Amino acid sequence: MLGYTIKRVLLFIPLLFGVATVTFFLVYVLPGDPVLSMVGERYDDETLQQLRREMHLDRPVYVQYAHFIGGLVRLDFGTSYVTGEPVAESVLRRFPYTLRLALFAMLISVVVGVSVGVLAAWKWRTPIDYVTMGGTIVGISMPVFWLGVLLIYVFAMRLHWLPASGYGSGGLRHMVLPAITLASASMAYVARITRSSVLDVIREQYIQTARAKGVTERRTLFAHALRNALLPVITVVGADFGSFLSGAVLTESIFAWPGLGRFTLDAILKRDVPTIQGAVFFMALVFMVINLLVDLAYAWVDPRVKLTRGRE
Repeated sequence: MLGYTIKRVLLFIPLLFGVATVTFFLVYVLPGDPVLSMVGERYDDETLQQLRREMHLDRPVYVQYAHFIGGLVRLDFGTSYVTGEPVAESVLRRFPYTLRLALFAMLISVVVGVSVGVLAAWKWRTPIDYVTMGGTIVGISMPVFWLGVLLIYVFAMRLHWLPASGYGSGGLRHMVLPAITLASASMAYVARITRSSVLDVIREQYIQTARAKGVTERRTLFAHALRNALLPVITVVGADFGSFLSGAVLTESIFAWPGLGRFTLDAILKRDVPTIQGAVFFMALVFMVINLLVDLAYAWVDPRVKLTRGRE
């Protein structure tokens, strides 16, 4: 296990280098001039040249690229063109808000999704199965921005049960609507994959043997089938959780949530190049860490999974 973990961590280096390279050049070719977006309509050439020198934008592309990579090695994402603050500090200050929202959304997704999937598998080919799977199609198909606006209209504007937006004091009431919006598609995917996986597992020989020994259907389902059916579910949950932590741009924008996704969107609109590069790089790092944890979770859920340590 230790050797496998070290090997996966070492693979981060070329992957992160690739992400950093793609991020730099994609931002570099974006239309518009970040200096012009800062000075507005009234400016003079001397001011423009001075700002370009201060931002290192007057240097060749390869020099800017080397400066960017060197900063990442020192964990220095640069300074924001808009606020003048270090990008690393801004990213780390907003990430806890996204983490809090993502954890709550993932809890909703796993609890509801697995429960609905198991219920649908247990009641296979019954009206309950058809209704629940029909509901998951709606959850997958509904756009996030539409669902968010709909929840605000019903629960905030009409019923006045929950606040429409904002972080407030960080209480549960402010997180309910954005968390449900963020978890909707993931919840539907988890439910469908749980159902499919459980149906595959209950056809295995050891499940038939347990039934032949007189084990009840409920105990067979939960004690024998569910754990072995969780591997595909863990894959989906890990990928979705990584995307949640990487910044749910639409959800955070709709609900004015002060997280990393909204922060990155504001940087893109303002053409704040160092902030875009730093935020995207941090998101990629978080996503890769989540994927590593998902791989390691396989062995815990199913001991039959062998983690290769290279050629033996």
